[in-house]
Amino acid sequence: MKIVLQRLGPGAAVPSITTQLRGVLLDISGRADFLTTESPLETVVGQVQYDQPQNLKNIYEIAFVNGPIIEKKTFRQYLQAIEDGSAQSGKSAAYAVRHQKIYLWPIPDQVYSIKIDYSMVHPQEFTDILFGADFYEAIFEGVLAQLWREKNPEKNESENSHKTDYETEIEKLIANLDVETETVLVEYRDI
Repeated sequence: MKIVLQRLGPGAAVPSITTQLRGVLLDISGRADFLTTESPLETVVGQVQYDQPQNLKNIYEIAFVNGPIIEKKTFRQYLQAIEDGSAQSGKSAAYAVRHQKIYLWPIPDQVYSIKIDYSMVHPQEFTDILFGADFYEAIFEGVLAQLWREKNPEKNESENSHKTDYETEIEKLIANLDVETETVLVEYRDI
């Protein structure tokens, strides 16, 4: 809040930036898979349906702890397996996702420890910002852009320098994410 007030200049009165901050955090986390985590899941004998982790955006993989990956299938394939009887109980080999639920099959025949590796959107209700220091400039500019828009609704968005700076910061973050996750091949040639 202090940095936002400093950038707004002397005499700026902003009672709260909670709404703007929430919007910026959701926007940033929606742009790319910046926030990733793992969540444990303990299966229940005979239970096929489980709740997705909160704020889930994209599942990278579901796997047994210290074991094999569970193959992703479509919900239609799950329904077909139920219909043709191939979803009988056993160690789950496939999963499908539908309506914030994860469906495992074959239906677990015992308790298994599973981990879900996924990206997430920033929670709407928070006490801590989940983004690291690399994101601060984008967050500040995003909040300032929203405050500017609220104070100048009649002006053209292209006049909002904070919006431009925000988009530039987001582009940098996405480029950095691409570099971090990209495999680099270096060819060595002895001359």
